[in-house]
Amino acid sequence: MDEIPMPTSLQEVERLVKTLYEPNSAQTIFQVQEVLQRLQKSPEGWQLAEGLLSRPDDNLKFFGALTIIVKLNTDEIDNDGARSILQNIIAFLLESLDNGSGAIVIRKLCSALVTHFIHFSHLWPSCVRNLLYCLQLNESVAIQDVIQSGKNVPPVAGMIAALNLQMTVAATWFATSLAEEVAKTDAKSTKYINLHERLLENSQDVAALLAYSISNLAGSPAQKESIGCFQAWVMYGQRVPTAQLITSLRPLIQPAIKCIAFSALYETTVELLTDALNNWTNIFAHEDYKALYSLFESDWSRERYQRLLQGDFDFDSVQFGLFMVAFGSAQISDLMETPNSAFLEALVGLLSAQGYAVAEDKIFVPALEFWSEFVETVGDEVDSGSADWKMQTLSTIMQVVSHCWRKIQYPPISDFSSWDSTERIGFGDARKDVADLLQSVYTFSGKQLLSLFADLTLQGLSSMAWAELEAAAFCLGSLSDCIPDDGACDDDLTTVFGSPLFELLREGRSTVPVRARQTCLSLIERYTDYFERRAEFLPAALNLLFTAVNEQHLAGPSAKSIYKLCSSCRGLLTSEVDAFLDQYASLRTNPNLDSLIEEKIAGAVASIIQAIPEESRRFDAFRRLLLLIATDVEQCLQLKAYDGTVDPNDPVVLRAYDTSQRPEVPVASSEVSSQIAVRALRCLLGTSRGLQAPSESLIDLEAEAKAALPVNPDLEQIQKSIIGILDRLKNTFAESSETLGVICSILRAGFSETEPGPFVFPPQMVTDFLTSPWQNRVASAVYTANVFVSSLHNGSNKNQEAEAISQFLPWAISLIQQLADPADDPELAQYVIELAQQAMTKRPDIFMQLQPTSSLEYLFMFSIRLLNGSEPLPKFAAADFWTSFITLRAPDECTNTAINSASTHLGPILSKSLIHNVGGNASRSELDKLSDPLKKMVVQHVNARHWLEAALGDAAFPSTKVSSDDKALFLKKILNLRGSRATNQVIREFWLSCRGSDFAYAS
Repeated sequence: MDEIPMPTSLQEVERLVKTLYEPNSAQTIFQVQEVLQRLQKSPEGWQLAEGLLSRPDDNLKFFGALTIIVKLNTDEIDNDGARSILQNIIAFLLESLDNGSGAIVIRKLCSALVTHFIHFSHLWPSCVRNLLYCLQLNESVAIQDVIQSGKNVPPVAGMIAALNLQMTVAATWFATSLAEEVAKTDAKSTKYINLHERLLENSQDVAALLAYSISNLAGSPAQKESIGCFQAWVMYGQRVPTAQLITSLRPLIQPAIKCIAFSALYETTVELLTDALNNWTNIFAHEDYKALYSLFESDWSRERYQRLLQGDFDFDSVQFGLFMVAFGSAQISDLMETPNSAFLEALVGLLSAQGYAVAEDKIFVPALEFWSEFVETVGDEVDSGSADWKMQTLSTIMQVVSHCWRKIQYPPISDFSSWDSTERIGFGDARKDVADLLQSVYTFSGKQLLSLFADLTLQGLSSMAWAELEAAAFCLGSLSDCIPDDGACDDDLTTVFGSPLFELLREGRSTVPVRARQTCLSLIERYTDYFERRAEFLPAALNLLFTAVNEQHLAGPSAKSIYKLCSSCRGLLTSEVDAFLDQYASLRTNPNLDSLIEEKIAGAVASIIQAIPEESRRFDAFRRLLLLIATDVEQCLQLKAYDGTVDPNDPVVLRAYDTSQRPEVPVASSEVSSQIAVRALRCLLGTSRGLQAPSESLIDLEAEAKAALPVNPDLEQIQKSIIGILDRLKNTFAESSETLGVICSILRAGFSETEPGPFVFPPQMVTDFLTSPWQNRVASAVYTANVFVSSLHNGSNKNQEAEAISQFLPWAISLIQQLADPADDPELAQYVIELAQQAMTKRPDIFMQLQPTSSLEYLFMFSIRLLNGSEPLPKFAAADFWTSFITLRAPDECTNTAINSASTHLGPILSKSLIHNVGGNASRSELDKLSDPLKKMVVQHVNARHWLEAALGDAAFPSTKVSSDDKALFLKKILNLRGSRATNQVIREFWLSCRGSDFAYAS
């Protein structure tokens, strides 16, 4: 399409405006809009607006009014001009009302008046009264001029009563837009403080207009518009809640309440009252609440309430329920004092509406939110209430609990499958909300709540009511974190765990549906503390879980439960370690056992091995476990050496791939071998984590002394075997990032341990392994080295720290020297700098004496390159590195001399990098991090002023938008702030100026 020329006549403009309302391509519409917008902003815009408003077509008039708004927002207008424009807009409004213009024109002209008020409120502070006066006279006049001339201005009530219906509606539209648009401005901004004050001065006139329309114009459009206007002012009041506004608007509450029973006004009124109850309760007086109580006791309310309970979830019905909930929340303190009140009982009833929660019942979740708030509030008062009050309140709350238990029962699977994803997720979220509610209830009810769900679980079991059983078990599980550890609730739990429940669950899906079995099995994991205390129930629980692992739908949660139960009860299970090893060996023959499931099982068995007190027996059990895993290692190595394909039905393929990922065509043996290698390593990782000492273990104060003792030969051999496996897999599958990543995770598993163990390798063994050649994922090795150095510094092998740093530092620097650009491997660059920072802060003597010295120089300049780069994480690491270096001090003078010498040499280079960053090169999110080294430099170095001054004056400074004076003032500010937090804001403002903001520094 050719470019549209600027129109030269009003007729051409009219044609363009009409084009917007005709079927046209998006490109045509866009081009027309561009031309019209340029015309609106031009000096001829005022003439254009006047011409279009004189046309009979409503679309043209609308565009004319819109043009006035554009001009008011963009032109510089003096007070005289603004007064003239105001009178013209009012005149256009009166003319449009007289000639029957459409609502879109009247509304847009009202918006133009509001825009004028926002910009020039000082010229007509009594805007509502002024407009009412003009409407009454049907003439555009300035009310101030009338007052100054000595003429009497009639009272507002008289002016309102004299208006015809169309004028009343127009005045109401203006008042509505006034509240809505002024609310969009910042009431705390100095620019708008006076605007909001003048708006509040108009609130009494607005209230008079609304009171007349609501009470005297029943059934008319003005009455409905007035309710909407009232809501707009209530929403404004939520943002600017002043006593003046409350005084003006409060008398409208009861007239509005009377409107709710009229069907034409119901939706608007119920929304208004609900919003006010939720967000601005101060507007309601005591008498207003009494009126609302009376409303809820009326036949009209009872009829709506019954419709809601019977499953009517149409929009207006749900609105009524939300209205009830909002009133309940606003009156929660009063309702709490009378727990047997009729209205509170009605709120209980909202939880029992027909239909499934969320998918059908749309009021359950809001009602649940109210009861959660109620229970939390009651919990705060439980100690001060009387015995009768507690009994009545608990009775009410237990009714709530009963309804919730029924409401969260799953529907038949066919119904559940017919729901869309949003409904299914919403139902699940509602169940979680019920669980949260029950935990709050427990603080009030205590053991009674646990007993209830234990009984309901048994009832569901005996009657084979699976949905009820599942819901009861879910609720019982939600209380696991609430009960005390002293066994006070064990008798109730024993009624469940000592019942035929486990036996029935072992019968499989033919008897109990999968979902009910999943929930019941989760009880075992949730109540592991119980099984620690009642070891006689452990065998049945574990046998059930191991049976469930063989079922696809139950395998994941069952394996997780096995791991948690074995880990928590490890000390009770050591005598059965051989049986667990046999069980694991048997599970490995299951072709459908997924790798993550096996990893959990291996970890569970390992946790039991860790608790065996006899060293020789512990090592024997571990060797047996390691041999099982080693079979996969040998198999993957053999497959790697075999160059061919493997049939998808071959057992080795079934072992290599999880059920959901199995290939359907022959697979390259190299790919199969890689998958088995990862599986073996993940089992080894699970084992390493299972062998970690429990977090609650006592700290060994003699760990450092024990570390110096000779290593047990059996343990030494086990460690060599494990490292041998890791080394072979690292070298054989060097191209596999996943393989190398898991290997590093296995190494890290032993770093936090204080007791000798299979994965607590000697420091030199770890160092040698990490610094050996890596063809891939070397960044993971560097990260692991960093974690290792930290563990040495904080652990029992601190005497090995220096040797490790001496080996890691040159190795890490050699890795980045191979990078042509840091952006080629940002992760490696980040981890090397982080390792260097840790080496520098922990052993500055070793760091500063690094040989050859060119390596240290390369490291410093590399970190400068990272500061100048665009990768955020390496950049942050470099900023931290320099922050540490600037403040670096060593215990010996020789090292301090080297540090000072390096600082003197590097200071100007670092200053240039930092200044160029805050001068516009950095992104906004990087500024706080880059501020840290700059603040330290200002405090620590006497030459900082000269370095920073030179950097600011450098010819390559990235911005031309700041002057020399701006730079000098910036430097003065950061020097005077001496590294305080306020420096960050100064840097941010300077960066904005350099980026092209209009910010100007004030001295």
